[in-house]
Amino acid sequence: MPEQVDDTDLGLDWYATGAPGTGGRLKKRNDDFRVDEHTGFPYGDEGKHAVLRVTLRGYETHEFARDLSSALGASRKRVSWAGTKDKKAVTTQVFTVADVSRDEVEDVSLEGATLEYIGRSHQSIALGDLVGNGFEVRLRDTDAPGNADGVADELDAFGGVPNLFGSQRFGSRRPITHLVGERILADDFAGAIDAYLVESFDDEPERTREARERLADDRDYAEALDYFPGYLGYERALLNAVVEGREPRDALEALPHNLRRMFVNAVQSRVFNLVLRERYRDGARFDRAYTGDVVCFAETHDNVRVPDTLSTQRVTESNVDAVNRHVERRRAFVTAPLVGTETGFADGEQGERERRVLDALGVSRDDFDREDGYGSEGTRRAVLVDPELSYGRDGDDLTFDFFLPRGSYATVVLREFTKS
Repeated sequence: MPEQVDDTDLGLDWYATGAPGTGGRLKKRNDDFRVDEHTGFPYGDEGKHAVLRVTLRGYETHEFARDLSSALGASRKRVSWAGTKDKKAVTTQVFTVADVSRDEVEDVSLEGATLEYIGRSHQSIALGDLVGNGFEVRLRDTDAPGNADGVADELDAFGGVPNLFGSQRFGSRRPITHLVGERILADDFAGAIDAYLVESFDDEPERTREARERLADDRDYAEALDYFPGYLGYERALLNAVVEGREPRDALEALPHNLRRMFVNAVQSRVFNLVLRERYRDGARFDRAYTGDVVCFAETHDNVRVPDTLSTQRVTESNVDAVNRHVERRRAFVTAPLVGTETGFADGEQGERERRVLDALGVSRDDFDREDGYGSEGTRRAVLVDPELSYGRDGDDLTFDFFLPRGSYATVVLREFTKS
């Protein structure tokens, strides 16, 4: 049976605003959610890697990478991107593919994808190249569109939007990525496989749920290949690896590297969300630094100011006023930990809060001290984001236009309005 993960477990059971919500339907159509990726990735006329600007319509990033590599007859490892985007959306982003020509790229035709060859690079694109994302969102069929004004006013008073990890970080229909990650960090690779394959949730399609429940009952992995739906490609790859007799640690490598990393990242994300919830419950502001806090400073890319978590400073009694002047001007941001081996905790009361959450979850920095690809040095992450949001009304629909730095979630902004 599933562990019945809910918003409380993920630190998503609170709002920064108390104003009543608008209700409404998000992503009723792909066109309702448009994402335009902003990168600082350099490219020109030469290099090993072809650089593509790709617009995907109803196409998940990992699935597109798989299909693109197949169409090119190339290993999936040769396809790289900076940020994973949602499936039910229209997204524009940059990909690189090693050792392919312009002609090969332009011969590719995939339904739901528009590919534009824009140049070449000596390096593949990576997460660090992503600056942020611009969003154009239509929220349809709201119950009370006039409530948007009250939410917007309260967000202004709060100083922005809490920089929580959205539910899709943990799996929108099946929030199990952190459960898999916890087992990996405990060296329980058989348990990690079990969680990925058999944990089922009511929001899944009935056929999928029945397949997982059947496998949970009989544990016949070979037979499961006959009834697990073909669209569960990652599950089937993992089943094949188990049936082949590979050890659990090795069997997990049947999943893409990016997906395997997400398991551990989800553990870090859950800790972060819970620290933010505790800060809120303690009555501490997000747009003000307190003695003991750790702040990071801003960096500017293409006239966009985003947090630079490599540039941090501890807040002391002697510098707290000076730091808060930077915070007020969006030149500095209060942070919380994305826990890893090198993560520096805050001091005093602020650090006690962070350690309290870790102790409650049974997570420590040492858990991430690994050499098997699942380790992490950790970092800090801004607790607040200012999306510079504008919105309008079209009948019972609301339209939103905003920008978020990389790693921040549009759904977290929108849930403050919908209250769902």
